[in-house]
Amino acid sequence: MVIPLRTLAKHSKRFTPLLAAPAALLLGQEQAKAVLTYNIFESAGNVAVQTSGSLNLTGATVGPQPETEGCTPGGITSSVAAICTGLKKNYRQYVISGPSTFNGSGATQIASSVSGINTIIIGIVNVFAIDSTYVSTTPIVSSATFNGQTLASLGFTTTGLIGTWSLVGTSETINVILGNPPAAAVPGPLPLFGAAAAFGWSRRLRKRIATPLSTPPQA
Repeated sequence: MVIPLRTLAKHSKRFTPLLAAPAALLLGQEQAKAVLTYNIFESAGNVAVQTSGSLNLTGATVGPQPETEGCTPGGITSSVAAICTGLKKNYRQYVISGPSTFNGSGATQIASSVSGINTIIIGIVNVFAIDSTYVSTTPIVSSATFNGQTLASLGFTTTGLIGTWSLVGTSETINVILGNPPAAAVPGPLPLFGAAAAFGWSRRLRKRIATPLSTPPQA
């Protein structure tokens, strides 16, 4: 007997959400790249600050000092929402909108060591700055370590998300999270593999729908 194509097509609609899921996951990852996150946490008797993410600077409002010498050797001031990470470079300055303090009372502390791309956020004057050679949407990775310090000694009193800033002129955001190290990222190839597998499966299903199914006559 031959199974009508209309019947097979009707049943295949059940799998539409499964095919759409990998695409939605990939879209979500692209959207997540528009956020830069500072994680401040205690580690092995020290306080570490790590930046991760990326920013699209297209259309961003340039600050009052468009390009000047960056900070060195890194620092943090909880009372004015200021963080400096990475190696000293000439930086480009942009305007941000958000809180002017981390609700802390700490004075400026100079980092014991830094690494990566130079970034600066100063909430009290609405300024974000980054290495002037930075290319929009490429990864931003940098750090600053404060040896022998604790969150309390740096003047921090609360944990969790302690500040979110908007990069004026764009839809980009900058977050500061206190007390938690960066979450491990899901490897990029896994979602791509899932999307490829779903695509291959859907092609096989369409081929099966297009081929009439029959059963041998009964004796």
